[in-house]
Amino acid sequence: MIAAIVVFAIAALWAAVGVTGLLGRFPGNRWVGVRTTETIATEEAWVLAHRVAAPGFLGGAVALTLGGLLSLMNPWGFLYALGGLLIGLLAVSVVSGVAVRAAESVAVPESGCTSGCCSGGDTAATEPAAGCAGESSTDPAADCGQSSCGSCALAGMCLPESAAGSGPGH
Repeated sequence: MIAAIVVFAIAALWAAVGVTGLLGRFPGNRWVGVRTTETIATEEAWVLAHRVAAPGFLGGAVALTLGGLLSLMNPWGFLYALGGLLIGLLAVSVVSGVAVRAAESVAVPESGCTSGCCSGGDTAATEPAAGCAGESSTDPAADCGQSSCGSCALAGMCLPESAAGSGPGH
């Protein structure tokens, strides 16, 4: 009985994601949906990804519902619930991968860095950060720790000075 309730709850969630995604009305959030850097980059990428993933979410909801119904009719019903869950997860996983590829096709707005790999934090949208192409900073590691995205110019430069000379080949 508990297994059936759990799979019915997940099925309801996936059905809601599928229907709203199919309609293009699934709101961006932190908890549910296809959440990757590609899908959350823009609102357009989010909507496209969830329109592409919607059939998989709906198929997963159907598999879970069938597994839940079968689990109520059998003494070993939790196995049907588990089977429905596994089939549902497979469906959602496959279409999520396709959705991420679709989201990659959406153009991401340019940042202020001419190299496309800034690490300037919040100022990246208005001016290039130190270490970006065209920036005349004398310290290429001046923007270390300014952002979570990193910078191409900083490859290996954010090491403490004591560790810098102790790596392979030194």
